Amino acid sequence: MLFNSFNFVAFIIPVLFLYWFVFKKSAVYQNIWLLVASLFFYAWADWRFLVLLITSTLINYYLGLKIYQSEDDDRRRNTFLYVGLIFNVGLLLYFKYVNFFYEGFYDLLNLFGADLSYNTLQILLPLGISFFTFQTLGYLIDVYNEEIEPGKDLLEFSVFVTFFPKILSGPIERASGLMPQIQKKRRFEYDVFVDGLRQILWGLFAKIVVAENCAVLADLVFEDYQNQPASTLILGTFFYAIQLYADFSGYSNMAIGVGKLFGIKLMRNFATPFFSTNIADFWRKWHMSLTTWMMDYVFTPLSFVLRRRQKQGLMISIVITFILVGFWHGANWTFIAYGFLHGMYFIPLVYSGKMNTEHIVAKGKWLPTLKEISKMLFLFVLIMITDVFFRAANVSEAFDYLGRILSSTIIDFPIALINGTALTTLLLILIFVSVEWINREKTHDLEISKYPAVLRWGFYTIIFVLILFFGRSAETFIYFQF
Repeated sequence: MLFNSFNFVAFIIPVLFLYWFVFKKSAVYQNIWLLVASLFFYAWADWRFLVLLITSTLINYYLGLKIYQSEDDDRRRNTFLYVGLIFNVGLLLYFKYVNFFYEGFYDLLNLFGADLSYNTLQILLPLGISFFTFQTLGYLIDVYNEEIEPGKDLLEFSVFVTFFPKILSGPIERASGLMPQIQKKRRFEYDVFVDGLRQILWGLFAKIVVAENCAVLADLVFEDYQNQPASTLILGTFFYAIQLYADFSGYSNMAIGVGKLFGIKLMRNFATPFFSTNIADFWRKWHMSLTTWMMDYVFTPLSFVLRRRQKQGLMISIVITFILVGFWHGANWTFIAYGFLHGMYFIPLVYSGKMNTEHIVAKGKWLPTLKEISKMLFLFVLIMITDVFFRAANVSEAFDYLGRILSSTIIDFPIALINGTALTTLLLILIFVSVEWINREKTHDLEISKYPAVLRWGFYTIIFVLILFFGRSAETFIYFQF
């Protein structure tokens, strides 16, 4: 049930109506209804794994309580934590990575002349498993570190895990931010509700107008890249980079917007990352819920263990963390290469001591400086090229694609992409980027609540017309596969 589907509209309207008019008396009633709606939403997406989601919720609820109740017995606390780590990581390893290691084992044997044949394991990937397992893993670790108390109410904890706007593709919520909202009764706030609708509108525009039009052109290039000149390949990587961002940021904005309709504020997941001037700032603004999770639970412990190695230890910690970031996206060497390259891009920042410097481009101004423009463009090209690994079927194909970019055909005219569709898509991207630039210092990309009503409604009308005339149907979101 996609956010941009009529099925979702038919689902959300009665759920909202009953939530605010029938179940508004207490947090318990609201949570019961949210849990029912969330389980129905997940079952609609893939009913075969509903039992898995419920089982994961119950086991993590129990383990969180046991870790907390064993505060005077370190051995028991450690045991329950390890059981939780093994269970959650085990789910990911089995459903997402067993086939990768299985095939890799046989490929390694065949490399040494074994000449063995094998059949691919037919293991289905549960939707959202990377997101809800990371959320429960973070929860157990926070309880263990005594940063939060466990959810003692099973209903509240179940809503925390299954809340439907973020169950399939995040954001990866932290208990410290989401649980307090679930534990208290939500009261209808007109401004929050309207802001949610506004954010949904922008996410819808990003997905079905920008991402889907870019997808048409990116697919045209990547599916026939061997017969395209380098100039066309460059344009293909550009359209794919925009597609990837608009697709996932569009989903995140819609998820956060839907959450606001229920009086629940999910964490921001994107903060105009393409306006960053270095790779560290980019990752502070790209897939923020995953980045902060990896920084807190992987990078920080690693850097502490390797602190005696100083900058070298810091560099090793970053590279390992980003290899895991890449591998989190999927069981393919392309994602490992993607993560490794991003980790390597941090090295100059580590040695210059500028890794932790945050910078809002042209803060308080309309236009950036030439220096800021050059840094943004350089970083965007770097990200764009690295995204080839994200898109390619395998590492060999990625290197082949990049190798062809360096050919003499780079000066050829990109005939395949110079057409009405491409020019229209470039104009739509320009509108998209311009709005994000104007709102880059705000809490989300379409925060225009303080604008005069005439301007607001004029802008809503423009976006609606663009969706009506240039929107394309979409059967899935890119990040559903992760």
